[in-house]
Amino acid sequence: MNINCSYKLIPLYGPFAIHSYGFFIALGIIVSMFFMRRNHQFTALNLDKHFTDIICMSILAGIFGGRLVEVISNDTTYPHWYNWLALWEGGFSALGSILGVIIIMPFYIKKIGIPVVPLFDLMAIYAPLFQSIARIGCLTAGCCHGIATDSIMGIIYTNPETIAQCNVAVHPTQMYSSLTLFCIFLFMYCVAQNQLKKPGLLFTTYLMLASAERFIIDFWRADRIMFSHTNISLHQLIALTIFTIALIAFIWLLIPKTNTRK
Repeated sequence: MNINCSYKLIPLYGPFAIHSYGFFIALGIIVSMFFMRRNHQFTALNLDKHFTDIICMSILAGIFGGRLVEVISNDTTYPHWYNWLALWEGGFSALGSILGVIIIMPFYIKKIGIPVVPLFDLMAIYAPLFQSIARIGCLTAGCCHGIATDSIMGIIYTNPETIAQCNVAVHPTQMYSSLTLFCIFLFMYCVAQNQLKKPGLLFTTYLMLASAERFIIDFWRADRIMFSHTNISLHQLIALTIFTIALIAFIWLLIPKTNTRK
């Protein structure tokens, strides 16, 4: 299948355009916010007053973490400091964005008096929905594309403005991720939130599933940065670390806590 698309979704004037990457990120945020507002936990946490601020701060934390990990792992792609700030050109690590939110957001959430873990549980339900939609932007821009393939799954980019290599059949790893993340969302929404009631279980489940998705899909990606002399990429190592920590936390949360006070 041929794809004649580029990172410019709607050209406006000269170099100015609505970029497909940013468009689908924005669409993912809007759709996720729409459904999150309709969750009963939204009212229980009294989020209406602070919701917009929480989303904005989460976006900034995600941008910071995602860009930082991307620049560190692809330093040759960003030779100058001003390249770090060219956010409109894309280049974010999804795992870095997750880490940015985890590390930065608790400070802000505590400041406004919202329980951190229950809020993270709520966000964990809809985070994969946001990621699923955002990955479509990766597909249109050509970033995060897969390795060359002769299988029927291969797609061919034909627009010279795309980030991907043109006229070569590659794995549509962006769609692999998008479909997998959407399945994760369905599981979180239809199953997990009804079965995992203890605070923290939803969030750790999401971390395990999201990191497993990246670890597996990364084997077909063309932008792998290999770690040392192994067959594991740097992002797979990060994903494996997140998965391990989340699994330990998940098990710890399941262990009944005995009250030793008399």
